Amino acid sequence: MLPKNLSTTYQQYKNGTDSIANWLATTAEKIGYVSEARSKKAKRKAKAKAKPSGDGTQSQPLPQGRQTYTIAIKDFTILAEYIAAKDEVEVPPKLAALLDRTISLRQSYSATISSSGVDEDPEKSESDDRHAFFLGVLKKVQNLLRPRYAKAYIPVKKEPESIEEVINMFEKLELEVPSEGFKQAPDVARAEVDSAASNATYKAERVEGMQEDFFAFLLLLHDLNRLRNEVKTAWEGYKQGLIDLVAASITTNTAVDLARAMEDDMKDTLQKYGGAPTMLDMYYVASCMGAGTSVSHKERRGDDLNFKMYALADAIFIPTQRLLGGFCDAMEDGRTMEMKPGFYGIYNPSSDRSRKNARDRFLEDKIFLLEMLTEFSTACHASEQFPAEDELTRGLRAMFKTKELTLSLSFAATLFLDIHHILRAQVDSCFGKLQKVASYAQNSIDQNFEFHKDLHIDNWPRANDDALKEFSDFITKWIRDDVHTKIARYMNRMFMPKPYYLYRKHPWLCGLWKYHIQIRLHEIGIAFSNAWGSIMSCVHIYNAIQGEKMNTSQWKDMDVAISLQGADSFFVGDPPKSPEGYLKRFAMAMGLSATEYAKPSKTKKKNKNKKGLLLSKRGPHSMKELGAVLQTFKGRYCDMNGRYDLRMEDVQSIVDKCTWGYEMNEDGQPAELFKDSDIKPGGQKGHARQLPVAKLLGLLRAMLHAEMIEISFDFLCLHRQCWRLLCSLRDHCRDQLIKVYGPKYMEKETELPFVVGYILMTASTTQHLDTWMNLDQTTKVSSSMLQDAAYVVEGLAGSEAASLIVERLLPDMLGVEIAFETEQEH
Repeated sequence: MLPKNLSTTYQQYKNGTDSIANWLATTAEKIGYVSEARSKKAKRKAKAKAKPSGDGTQSQPLPQGRQTYTIAIKDFTILAEYIAAKDEVEVPPKLAALLDRTISLRQSYSATISSSGVDEDPEKSESDDRHAFFLGVLKKVQNLLRPRYAKAYIPVKKEPESIEEVINMFEKLELEVPSEGFKQAPDVARAEVDSAASNATYKAERVEGMQEDFFAFLLLLHDLNRLRNEVKTAWEGYKQGLIDLVAASITTNTAVDLARAMEDDMKDTLQKYGGAPTMLDMYYVASCMGAGTSVSHKERRGDDLNFKMYALADAIFIPTQRLLGGFCDAMEDGRTMEMKPGFYGIYNPSSDRSRKNARDRFLEDKIFLLEMLTEFSTACHASEQFPAEDELTRGLRAMFKTKELTLSLSFAATLFLDIHHILRAQVDSCFGKLQKVASYAQNSIDQNFEFHKDLHIDNWPRANDDALKEFSDFITKWIRDDVHTKIARYMNRMFMPKPYYLYRKHPWLCGLWKYHIQIRLHEIGIAFSNAWGSIMSCVHIYNAIQGEKMNTSQWKDMDVAISLQGADSFFVGDPPKSPEGYLKRFAMAMGLSATEYAKPSKTKKKNKNKKGLLLSKRGPHSMKELGAVLQTFKGRYCDMNGRYDLRMEDVQSIVDKCTWGYEMNEDGQPAELFKDSDIKPGGQKGHARQLPVAKLLGLLRAMLHAEMIEISFDFLCLHRQCWRLLCSLRDHCRDQLIKVYGPKYMEKETELPFVVGYILMTASTTQHLDTWMNLDQTTKVSSSMLQDAAYVVEGLAGSEAASLIVERLLPDMLGVEIAFETEQEH
């Protein structure tokens, strides 16, 4: 099912008719209208109030919840006539616009399919009459109310020429009828209505029948095409280097999820006509007849389709449905179907598709899709599920088993072809990006093993290293090794595929695998860095040196990490600006309780640790995993949790949890995104309670791309930078550290992060941590050691190593560019 916080065009249409009904009823009641049914009900209530109860007291009516009433279509006119007769009523602009759009939508449908090729029968004739009657009622209501339209109403300058234009108008209209301001307007006479009436909600009577079913089906097809356009936008963006492969792939997969959910919601209606493929064929037949031709018309002998109607056929997924159906018919139960390469011709992605006519375009798709179905058949027969699996593969696996077609599968296959139409000969680049990321992840893990081969800590047990090795082996198995060719060889395929053929020709799948690797590497980087404490401690020494204005160079990698994580990941409260604050916040970040700095208390004395300090119950501060929206898909594409749908909470996560700000364009799409440390999850508001499915997809695409920098940033590499810096601080300040704290101030290298605390302690007058830091009470407070530390940090910040991640690894290996914006002093 589609999540309730998403809406289809048909649902928006129903909401619109309900809003019209609700406005008519509540407005009529407000100015004195009482229906016959309500009048009788009021009399019954009056009698009930007058009737004494058994104990001699008056009986009281039981409290009632908000009642919902259905307004019959025929009553729309009655209510409109009553309202139109009252001079004090002013029709709100939104209600007037809603009437315009509702009428236009039904008229567009009438123009599309009412001259249907469906067999004429009494049921269809009756359905046509109901459709025409409702349209006539809406037009009459519009004419009756037009003299009462508010002056602010702006009529449509140009009548919409297509149903797509009407749907666009619908989505831009907020359904807020009647407004609270209207309810309390002084120029509207207030009617005396009972409490039940004042708490009532009204909805429109539902039109039923074949015409309404096909009306809903037509709007479903239009929703699918809007999703299709969003997916095309994603891959066009990828081709131009504007959208990450991961964002394009998850957008594509989510589009199919939404398509399947919408199809499931219409399941009962579809089954009435034999299923989605049958209903699609009926609509196609009707459309051909409406265009003065027929489905069976062929310009040339041997044509697969009526190519005069190819544009429509492609828009409603007829070509892929026919190709999938033909492949199904040729399949033998339990066997992998093989298509001989070149049987229908040679697929040439270097050719210019824009110059091809409909027949040649279809032939190109036929050659490519049928040959690719062989590869999908091989993969699906080898496994029930792959670790990162796309919806096309999953849908085809079901089709191979049941030989049943679904609308969402035809939609998925169409998206697959669209991607190839856009990328053409560049399609192999997606596998190249996947291999690059796989190599990068393995190299980063290997470098970490080498870096710490002689050093281990309790916070990072050997079992964790084993898990990292397993992840690296996992990458080798699924990405570096040619698993598909191995499967084909095992199945004794007659025509063996070229190396890595499925990956090379399936960019959508490559993007999901790229996501799997990057989100796992990000998870590893955060966990490892938190366990060692290197980045946390270096943030504090870097902040102290900046606060004391002791450095001039920018440590770009660290600045980006702080920006991505947010200051709250490193500091309790705002970043400190004084020597006492530097030490206090560092100690709290390392696990000291904030109450350690409060006045002495009995509780505090009871909870001291062995060094006489009160530790925080929450433990040390730690960095968090980033990419709030990307994390929504982790269970599905990484953990194989068996979920293939989008839930309400997932939609809410996409809308609310992203920490990127964005500005919307006139079409309701994110036009510009920016990372701002002031933006907290949930800080970007302003969306309606129900988001149109296509708008959600556009928002998702933008958010996923924006967050890719967050999961691409290599925290393992930054950890190694920080550990080297800590070693340099220890070595450079060794003599002073020993002089102040004694030769045993640090017993083993795993305590390196505390070097920062020792340095900060010498510059602070705070005496709380003397025992913790082994500080001699007679030590003179001085900033000299902090200045020495600044010299070391400046040496790193001024070197190429300080921007290794930002200026080399991210752009060269992962294709992520970062621009720095500096605030100018005025």
